[in-house]
Amino acid sequence: MDYDFFFIGISFSASVFSTFLCLVLLGLKLAKNTSDLVVKQVIIILISFYAISIFFYSTTFFEAFSLVHLSCINGLNFQTALLMSLLFYHFIFVLTRLKKAEKFNYFNYVACFVIGLLVYFFPSNEGREDLELLFSENGFLAFLITKKEILIASMYNVMYLILSLYRLMQYRKIISNYSSDEEQDALLWLYPIFVLGFLLLPGSIVFYVIPVVKNNLFLGQLMPNGLFMFFVISLCYNVFCENFALGTEDILEETITANKLKKTKEKELFIDKDIFEQYIADKKPYLNPQLKITDLLYDLMTNRSYLSQFINTTYKMNFSQYINHCRYLEYRNIQATLDSKKKTQEDIILACGFRSYESFKRTQDSFMEKEVINQR
Repeated sequence: MDYDFFFIGISFSASVFSTFLCLVLLGLKLAKNTSDLVVKQVIIILISFYAISIFFYSTTFFEAFSLVHLSCINGLNFQTALLMSLLFYHFIFVLTRLKKAEKFNYFNYVACFVIGLLVYFFPSNEGREDLELLFSENGFLAFLITKKEILIASMYNVMYLILSLYRLMQYRKIISNYSSDEEQDALLWLYPIFVLGFLLLPGSIVFYVIPVVKNNLFLGQLMPNGLFMFFVISLCYNVFCENFALGTEDILEETITANKLKKTKEKELFIDKDIFEQYIADKKPYLNPQLKITDLLYDLMTNRSYLSQFINTTYKMNFSQYINHCRYLEYRNIQATLDSKKKTQEDIILACGFRSYESFKRTQDSFMEKEVINQR
């Protein structure tokens, strides 16, 4: 019995089956979700990504074991390799869209199909064996000459991964001055997924250039298939649980009624520090775990940019840090009362507006660090 063939078959099957299971789960969620159109869009894009991935891994398996010898299958395999990174970029685009007017450029899909068609209709199989013999001593040069499809796909994938990562980083810079919900809005769970993405999608270059990787059962087959399985499961889990927020800045600002906006414009945007702190102490808006800066605009008669700038300048903190600071002070006040003995620490943390213990602990560590610095 060929154990290498057996383990490779199992690893490919596990990747395809886990992807198919994620597709089914998201399909069921899509069928039940009839409210949020943007959530539907995210799910549809991810389902498309899973369907393309299943086809890609299936055709890759057929090619690896020479089970099918059709040029059209190789062309479609190459096309799906391009579509996977593009769909992932589209997925990140929707999650990180902060402006209502910003639309995804579907020319990206046109360019993707054009590249796939060019490679499919202009193959260069003739003379490949001679070239491989000619440059056999230089593995990388032989790869550049004879495996141009792999090189194109890898460069294409790296480009869209970098664009996706750049969007995420820009989003996180902006959202810190917009929302107090670090756990949901910050999309921190995407960073490990990006690590897996950079290991998987451009990894075909390493696979073909380094013989040790190509010929090693664990490094060349089992590990990539296992990483992809974690990749698709992580995406599915966070989307299924809706571990993200899809409210854009200007969309949320539009939820303020026209009458309120009119009154706001009639008043000065100036924010008095004493009035602001009195408002925070009386209304305690920070107790809302999903508080956003736009929720304060009408009461304070100002706009988002000015309020964000005021908090940064006055308290040397962004909006998220300031709100969590208020939540921590509320936590300490409750702890100092006799009633706190009747509640668990977790109950107090949630009552103060924190969404999780991890968020509370980060704020507590930051607060204690500042206290130590001030005492010096």
